[in-house]
Amino acid sequence: MTTFLRICFWVFLVLAAVSAVSAVSWGQEINPLSTTSLSLKIFHDDTAIGAATGFVLEKNNKHYLVTNRHVVLACGQDPSPENVGGWICANKLAILHYQIVSQGMVWRWITEDVLDARGKPRWLEHPTLHGKADLIALPLLHTENVEFHPVDLELRKTDIVVSPGDSVSVVGFPFGMAQDVTLGLPIWKTGTVASDPDVNFSGRPMFLVDTTSRQGMSGSPVYAVRTGAYRSATAQLQMAIQGVATKFLGVYSEQDVNTELGGVWKADAVVALYDSLP
Repeated sequence: MTTFLRICFWVFLVLAAVSAVSAVSWGQEINPLSTTSLSLKIFHDDTAIGAATGFVLEKNNKHYLVTNRHVVLACGQDPSPENVGGWICANKLAILHYQIVSQGMVWRWITEDVLDARGKPRWLEHPTLHGKADLIALPLLHTENVEFHPVDLELRKTDIVVSPGDSVSVVGFPFGMAQDVTLGLPIWKTGTVASDPDVNFSGRPMFLVDTTSRQGMSGSPVYAVRTGAYRSATAQLQMAIQGVATKFLGVYSEQDVNTELGGVWKADAVVALYDSLP
């Protein structure tokens, strides 16, 4: 083999290796928003009674789990043969956190009490709507070595116009399903806006989305994700920075199975809850 052919051969190997590395890196790329949604299991003591989704907000070096109010008030039929027909209600949430351990990073279920020692709610509610808003923030106590990925509420300010018929993403865990049995990464379900977002649906700070969501998606963050050009408030087309623009729209709450319509508590309601946190 001539010197020229040898050089060509080695250049080919180097380029092939670089391509292989790039392919692996691209294949393992994870959308940062996927790390913000957390899988939840609802418990009464050691008995599982449901599943849901939540996410974390950070304030004053404290971390709060945000989810729906009906999640922490969930009840289910008691499976104990000693209590036939009896009902039990939530007193614990198990949260699938990303945790730092000696072996590296692992997904691990961490349990938080939703009631204090006197049986009173530990969660905090919307400062003005209180129980009328299906939103709560639960102060997290067991945070040692947890790798948090809080939702960035500044994303609500992204200049994306969202109108009826536009697509949105509900990022959660339908029936507790995740992308992989070993990873706590959520499922992205697509819906379309079904009411004018600037109008409060039924007098509440909500708008509707048309989507076939399932149990377990209560508490999911909802985003408008746009690639390429998108509409801004100035009625001009904007180009997404690095190809993607994201707007936080709020928290998915409820599903009418007959109409396949779900409710989204608006980002401003989440901000009001956040501002009230100590």
